Amino acid sequence: MAEAAPVSTPSETVQAPVDAPQATEAASPIAQQEASAPAWKAADFDIYHQYPPHVFYTFRDRDALFRDAVTAYANVPVGDEPSGLHTDPNRVLQFFQLVAAANRLPEGDYAEFGSHRGFSTRVIHRFMDPGRTLYAFDTFEGFDERDIAIERERYDSPWEAGSFAPTSVERVAKYVGDGEWPANLKLVKGWFPDSYRGMKDRQWRFVHVDFDLYAPIRAALDCTWDQVVPGGIILIHDYGCYGFPGARAAVDEFCEGVGVLPIELVDRWSSAVIRKPLR
Repeated sequence: MAEAAPVSTPSETVQAPVDAPQATEAASPIAQQEASAPAWKAADFDIYHQYPPHVFYTFRDRDALFRDAVTAYANVPVGDEPSGLHTDPNRVLQFFQLVAAANRLPEGDYAEFGSHRGFSTRVIHRFMDPGRTLYAFDTFEGFDERDIAIERERYDSPWEAGSFAPTSVERVAKYVGDGEWPANLKLVKGWFPDSYRGMKDRQWRFVHVDFDLYAPIRAALDCTWDQVVPGGIILIHDYGCYGFPGARAAVDEFCEGVGVLPIELVDRWSSAVIRKPLR
């Protein structure tokens, strides 16, 4: 498939929507779980309002870059992502800061494990060093039955094979590149870890793991750890999501084995971050 040059980042300031479009897909198990809980409204979090980090007041180019990324993320229709990405701007801010830290490392590329429709892929691609390559791994067909079977051995999982579909390589590439396939984006289709064959020579500055389920998360951490450069960053989504309890188990088990500690962050689903020791 032919690849085009990366599309430059728009710099205009736009206002994120207040209300997201209505969902057009069946509610996910997490959405069903939340529907039975007491409803939260934006007004409940008035005390949580906070000014953005000072970097955005100081450097207008970085402010424009962040505004573009967070606005695109917030504008994803609920029909395309039922969890409502407009409810989680902190996640974009975490990407901004963590990818910026990874950009300062002397070597390595970027990897994402679990891209679905490319919403976080686009954010990483906007913030990363454009002289490096982002590799994104996904089945692009939803959950695999092999991983679901392992999940059901661990707890009463409501998830099924094919959840988080449909999507496609072409759809993600064009979304990330605003209509064009960026030259520094490589999309790898297949079941993980089989899809990782031939990648053992890579070095990673930044790794984002969003596979949701225990087995592929654990496999991604095991496969990449030795290739993460000193000071490199691994960000794992859903560490604090009780709809995916296998995510926390996979991270905690891995961290205990290599002798590091995860730090739980403040986005809606409580990602965890690990930074590889310098020595």
